[in-house]
Amino acid sequence: MPGQITEQEKGMSLRITGYTILRESVTNLILDQKNSPETWLDTGCGAGGSIRLSLEKFKDTHFTLADPSEQNLAEARRTIGRDDIEYVCAPTDQLKFGDGSFDVITAILSHHYYPDMESKKDAVRNCLRMLKDGGIYVMVEHTIYDKEDQARMDADWRFYMENSGLDEESIQNMFERRNTFYFPLDEKQHLRMLNEIGFSETLVFWRSCSDIGICARK
Repeated sequence: MPGQITEQEKGMSLRITGYTILRESVTNLILDQKNSPETWLDTGCGAGGSIRLSLEKFKDTHFTLADPSEQNLAEARRTIGRDDIEYVCAPTDQLKFGDGSFDVITAILSHHYYPDMESKKDAVRNCLRMLKDGGIYVMVEHTIYDKEDQARMDADWRFYMENSGLDEESIQNMFERRNTFYFPLDEKQHLRMLNEIGFSETLVFWRSCSDIGICARK
């Protein structure tokens, strides 16, 4: 049914600190930074949750959704329910759109699965290439903190998941996935990478005990 929240997204709201507010923040950020973009790529789109809210506010924008999972793309098609959206099955580093194709590229919880810095850079470089001059890149990723802060942040994250109703086994699994299933960077590493690749005007718009959101301009 178009517009519905998927089971995948319900699970993410239990695990990702402030997930619903975060999704709204991304949409509002694009409104502030880019007003009415003509073209928007959401890479690593999952079931389409990051874009579903934006469709209501960007009625004239052409959206392209990319993900390496055909199952995710099928779920996005089903729940978004629109035939004017382009879907592409590929990870970010393998997308072949032309240089300067998009006004906005969002990568929401998409690139922390790349296991090393060079593969992460390849994905982000490809985003830079596909952006128009002046275009906006918005990323949200799981993050880590300085050693003295990490225990406190993990305690806050555990508290959030417990209060969301997540069971102990699932909570423990989230911590065990760190550096085995997903590979987070700290804030300084993210900003350094974006600057080295060639982005400018980097802005941290979201910080939580588990995640960071950064906006950058080409």
